[in-house]
Amino acid sequence: MKLPNLKLFVTTIFTLGVMAFVNAQQAETKPQENSLLVAALKKSEESPGKSIFYINKTESNVEAVKKVPSENIKYVMVLTDDKIKKKLKEKGITQVVTVVTKN
Repeated sequence: MKLPNLKLFVTTIFTLGVMAFVNAQQAETKPQENSLLVAALKKSEESPGKSIFYINKTESNVEAVKKVPSENIKYVMVLTDDKIKKKLKEKGITQVVTVVTKN
């Protein structure tokens, strides 16, 4: 390969690399959904009134939990069956969902 052709080849490869990098930087990424929370919400829709929701230790409702942006969720904890207190079981509660946010 001649020297001018090599320079052209290297310049082309470098330009393509920079374009790919810039394109990747500009691409919007969709926040990842919490699969545990999605499953808990689905279960609560299948049997309404049998789930209790908490956001940062404050009792809430399904609609408020759905409005929490996924990028603001620190963690989700779902208690079912044996892990639910007897007092809640007597009320017919089958699921307790706790959402803790980052702020």
